[in-house]
Amino acid sequence: MNSLFSPINIVAMVLFATALAWRIYQTSRAPRVLPNWAITVTIACVAGSFLAQQKVISDWLDELTGKGAGRLVNNVMLAIGACALLIVFLGSALGPRRPRRVLFELLPLAAAIVLMFIAMAVTPREARGAALSPKLVHEPGVALFYLGAGLYLIYCLIACTWWIFRYIRTADRNLRTGLKLSAAGLLCLSVGSVFRALYIVIAWAFGPSVPVLLSVAIPLVLLGIVLFLAGITYPGVRARFAALQRRRQHQRHHERLTPLWTVLADVYPNIVLRSTPRGRWDQWRPRTVHRHYYRRVIEIRDGLVQLSPYLDTDLTALAVDDPRGAAEALKTAIARQAAGEENDGRAKLVLPGGGADIESDVRPLLALSAAVSQNGA
Repeated sequence: MNSLFSPINIVAMVLFATALAWRIYQTSRAPRVLPNWAITVTIACVAGSFLAQQKVISDWLDELTGKGAGRLVNNVMLAIGACALLIVFLGSALGPRRPRRVLFELLPLAAAIVLMFIAMAVTPREARGAALSPKLVHEPGVALFYLGAGLYLIYCLIACTWWIFRYIRTADRNLRTGLKLSAAGLLCLSVGSVFRALYIVIAWAFGPSVPVLLSVAIPLVLLGIVLFLAGITYPGVRARFAALQRRRQHQRHHERLTPLWTVLADVYPNIVLRSTPRGRWDQWRPRTVHRHYYRRVIEIRDGLVQLSPYLDTDLTALAVDDPRGAAEALKTAIARQAAGEENDGRAKLVLPGGGADIESDVRPLLALSAAVSQNGA
């Protein structure tokens, strides 16, 4: 049991859980997109394969359904995961032709699984489920089992790597990083699988086994799994990190705009938008932060528009160049409004606009709010 929770296994299980949770969330948002389902199946199967090869779980499966079940589950799930990964790329690239091609890819998968069942059945009971070793490599059932599973895995991994290199050119930066990590992981898995296949072929063709091939293959497979998981997890983690940064920025900006909003809300209470009842957990949702931020920006702009007939200058532009002057101009305009001074009643442009996004329009408001806070307007 302790080996199940070794440091390496814990890291792998955390990566699996993170990747699977993220993909389930993405699939729930777009349930009709084939690649979403395929990548979710891939992660679930690779995670299941990883767990099935742990001794405590493998022994439990052997006791439950018969000797060799753990090894069979491990390799069958790995094969299904590899096929699902290939379907991810086929589903994204083939368009109308994908149903037929996807069905075609299920044929070699079915053949590989049937071959594994046959190989396990013809293997002597005492050798079933045993790891590939110099003592067992010449056993026909063992060699057939590992060679059949390995060749199918090599086919899928090489095909997936080829598709990844096609996508890298058109992917954005974050996705490109994830694809590179995934490609490196798949290449390591491919090379490790090739070494294992060579180990079997050389032993059967020439007699003696070459254990060094297995010694190299095992670390490559482990490294490949970690890199692949890191690759498919990276875009989602990066997106969540960027969203967290944006949410924190909006929280800070919301607070920094408070002095300006307070002054305008006191003069024009009608700018404060009516709140709709929300659930008690709504305040903890990320979208609530963004909603409060955008609402504050809208209310401030409405207040400045109503005050603009009393302004003699471009207030927000002045706030960037001369914050104190902007605060004084705002204070003067509010005094004129409070005194009921006559004006032409025509609203003026209070924000330059034309920014790439709302954030660029908010910058002068932040400068103006800071000036108001410092000058007590």
